[in-house]
Amino acid sequence: MDKAVFMGSFANREEKGSDVNVASHLILDVFTGVVDGAVVISNDSDLRFPIQKVRDLVPVGLVNPAPGRLAGALRDQADAGVGGHWWRQLTSADFFAHQLPDPVANYTRPPDW
Repeated sequence: MDKAVFMGSFANREEKGSDVNVASHLILDVFTGVVDGAVVISNDSDLRFPIQKVRDLVPVGLVNPAPGRLAGALRDQADAGVGGHWWRQLTSADFFAHQLPDPVANYTRPPDW
């Protein structure tokens, strides 16, 4: 009799509502005029609609912190809406190139850094 081995994996992707919070603050800040532009650090395609609407009013910079390409729903033209929009891929080299000096006042980096 053959013995079967079953293996599986489970990815629990808990919805925290952070995309809703980012979208809400983005829209509120732009619509109340407290910002002249916005930089959003995300690759979450759920932000497509609010970012698209905000681009009509202020320039938006979009930084993709995830490896790989920018989510297609977040793409647009640099001159869409009011124009002046830009996109950037955040890489590990960016993190290393933009570290604060060590130490800063009484704060030091963890030993593993």
